[in-house]
Amino acid sequence: MEEADAPQVLLELTDRLCRIVNEILAEFNRQGVTPMEAGTIIMALTHRLLGVLEDQPEAQRAFVGSLIGVVNEHLLGRLQRSSSPECQG
Repeated sequence: MEEADAPQVLLELTDRLCRIVNEILAEFNRQGVTPMEAGTIIMALTHRLLGVLEDQPEAQRAFVGSLIGVVNEHLLGRLQRSSSPECQG
């Protein structure tokens, strides 16, 4: 992949992932999932992913680092629109 293609690839990936996130949120709404339940689901998925990444320590560390970064940004009150678009419609 050429460096010039990277922004387009990132945009396509972001678009694809946002569609998936929106589908999940729509399903949560259809099912009447509460915010607390949604949090529990996310924690369970995180736990499952960490298990899947057990044999890939670099990927696991990268994921944990990203997760910690998001939580820190939120706790600091700075989680705003950044380089990645919001996935809620």
